[in-house]
Amino acid sequence: MPAGVTWNRPDGGMFIWLTLPRHMDGAELLARSLQTERVAFVPGHAFHADGSGRNTIRLSFTLHDKPLIDEGMARLGRLLRAA
Repeated sequence: MPAGVTWNRPDGGMFIWLTLPRHMDGAELLARSLQTERVAFVPGHAFHADGSGRNTIRLSFTLHDKPLIDEGMARLGRLLRAA
């Protein structure tokens, strides 16, 4: 991931949260991702009742094997570097 992107290390569950640099919007990023990199995720804004979280995204890691997750992360990294 490019500089300025952070993520949590879950002890369990199904999701990883990425926090993007403040100028990035998860919903806008999703639209670009679906068109260019074909990677889907949930913009984090939907999980913040106070209207914050526009620069966050939620990734699921439970339905795919490691090689597919690695490919998806490479694509997402490429998208974020270009943003």
